[in-house]
Amino acid sequence: MPQRKKIFLPIVLVFVAINLLAFLFGTILHSWEIDPYVVAGGNGLLFLISIYNAVQHIKAMAQTNPHAMVRGVMSTSVLKLFVLGTAAFIYLYNAGEHKNINGLFFIMGLYLLYTWLDVRIALKGNPVKKDGSN
Repeated sequence: MPQRKKIFLPIVLVFVAINLLAFLFGTILHSWEIDPYVVAGGNGLLFLISIYNAVQHIKAMAQTNPHAMVRGVMSTSVLKLFVLGTAAFIYLYNAGEHKNINGLFFIMGLYLLYTWLDVRIALKGNPVKKDGSN
């Protein structure tokens, strides 16, 4: 179980760091026309999806089928993309004149960061043996 807890640590650290930076440097973000609350909301959504992804990676690592891990990583990345796309559409539809496009672009960058982190966690959690097999 301690190994499983280590899987969640990088995700939690990135989440806390991004939220701290968003609120500590809120005036700088406002000068760039980025709303810290939009960044925190998107970061929270990415965090929840990444936790779900980590749980799915743990389940995939227990499988004997070597393709299960690849399917798991690809499916969770696509899931993350669709959930964020839907959330962005809902936000843009409901925000009206007060929408924060720069904040959405910032969240797109966070999407790349969290996706890289998910893939890195999946690869470290499923090491390849010296003979090339899993």
